Amino acid sequence: MFDIVTEKLDPSAPASQGASPPTERVISVLELLGREPTKQFSLAEICRQLGISRATGHAIVSTLAARDWAVRDPATAGYSLGPAVNGLGRPTNARMYRADLQALATATGTQVSLARRGGATLLVVDTVGECFTGPRIWRGMRMPFVAPFGRDYVAWSGLEAQKAWLEALGTPSGEFRKRMTLVLSEIRRRGYVVERLTREYVRVYTALRALSTDGEVDDITTHLARAFADVTVIDILDDELSGGAAHSVATVSAPIRNADGVVTMAVMATVFATLCGADVHALGQQVRSTALGIEQRIARYGDAIESLGSAADHVTSA
Repeated sequence: MFDIVTEKLDPSAPASQGASPPTERVISVLELLGREPTKQFSLAEICRQLGISRATGHAIVSTLAARDWAVRDPATAGYSLGPAVNGLGRPTNARMYRADLQALATATGTQVSLARRGGATLLVVDTVGECFTGPRIWRGMRMPFVAPFGRDYVAWSGLEAQKAWLEALGTPSGEFRKRMTLVLSEIRRRGYVVERLTREYVRVYTALRALSTDGEVDDITTHLARAFADVTVIDILDDELSGGAAHSVATVSAPIRNADGVVTMAVMATVFATLCGADVHALGQQVRSTALGIEQRIARYGDAIESLGSAADHVTSA
């Protein structure tokens, strides 16, 4: 059987001493994926092009996916190169983390997105799932990195960076500065952000999305962010989650650090629902666990999204 399959893979290749047909099949699958690293191949397409049985193809791609040499997109069931190939200098893209996002979306019933910071911009590089009670988030959407937005990025920054983030609004009020000090400390302690859902949040968030499509933070954007900071209580803290009260939650997000320990991305679950304190904590831990899983992959293989520019090129062409 092995000789027959080997002939299908390359009929003109001469037999060589020590050849391993099973190994050749694995290499052929990787070479196929590598020829078009941004394309997704179905299992049927892989088997047809390489002339191997479905059972053999499934065994190969399942093993490759388990070891991160291939990635299976849960939405399309297509396979593409995985982050382990980074060590060979192959290009990768935002889809590398889609299985993590899909698992979280399935477990929580929320829309889950992955955003990356670049300068004064937060760019959504991938998103899966649906939130039918809140505004739709799409790949390529931009938001300004200006207080109070981006707390999951700045919470782990130094005091000077936090001060600059706050004062980008102008001179923050003493009340707002005090609240932000509590919020940033809480985020560092528990590892995730709980965005409070208010009428003001929905209106300002919708306006900011419309204004920030080009990624620029202008005077109008800054004024909107300042107005939002002035009229709403930012975030939900743990002492507010105690007891049996229900809480209106917009989003829950957690930071993702690169190999140097710098927060460069965040994973966010869009909720737009009323939850009890215990459910908020449970969701926060799920989001944080997903972020930590992506961090571990980055530590092992490097960041699959090397720069904001390359990520933007990918998401706008997806």
